[in-house]
Amino acid sequence: MKPIQSPLHIFLTSLAFGRQSACLAMILFTLGFTNLQPLRAADKPAEPKTPPAPKRVVIPKLRGPVDVDGELRETVWSKAAVLKPFYKNDGSGRERENTEVRIWYDDTAIYLGWTCQDADIQATFVERDSKFWEEEVVEFFITAKDLNRYFELQWNPLGGVFDAVIDNELDERGVSKKFAGDWSFTAKGMKSVVKLKGTPNKSSDKDEFWQAEVMVPFADLGQAAPKAKDVWRANFYRFNREKDRPAELLSWSPTLLPSFHQPTRFGYIEFGE
Repeated sequence: MKPIQSPLHIFLTSLAFGRQSACLAMILFTLGFTNLQPLRAADKPAEPKTPPAPKRVVIPKLRGPVDVDGELRETVWSKAAVLKPFYKNDGSGRERENTEVRIWYDDTAIYLGWTCQDADIQATFVERDSKFWEEEVVEFFITAKDLNRYFELQWNPLGGVFDAVIDNELDERGVSKKFAGDWSFTAKGMKSVVKLKGTPNKSSDKDEFWQAEVMVPFADLGQAAPKAKDVWRANFYRFNREKDRPAELLSWSPTLLPSFHQPTRFGYIEFGE
């Protein structure tokens, strides 16, 4: 049996015979260097994803008679801006049942028309400022000024109303550290009516939808009527529940963080001509 030769011995021997190239390849193979290859694209560390910018919408200034009755039949509603679809708030995908908000304004108020497809309407609360988010509800957060103070307004399938002013402490990245609500606030001039097609809290049958027609005076928001091109921050949310299925926390402009109370992720509401 021949003695095992070291890579160095092989190299020196090959020099004598002028076989440097072949020997170098043998050395690289022997030392295992042939496994050192450039990283393929799939092997490279994933680059952190940049979150999408918050949503933006221009809402029209319209004029026309409106009877806040939950029907959304007046001509102005057909000319409103339409916000849809809604997404899971963590950014993991679209809603399983359609949600739509129509929005416009005039010299005195913002108008919202919510339409929520809902095969299993779940709601029992009717008293003002109940914890509607424990069942099904739609929510509207809005501010004309600083992001750390905003209004939270809610409506549920039974016509229940929630209104509060939120103070939110944000960290240096703009992420909420903690927030508190002043539930004593009442939007005195606000009007809302809800209509539904279905039987709440009866999961054995199939419901169709519920919708809310809302008028929010600027005076209730502590603001004069905005001028064209003014930009406020706002977001629209929905808690959608169904028997034997996980609850959906839905957003127009997903916060991508726990809680709807992440005002730096609110969308941009520009008031149109």
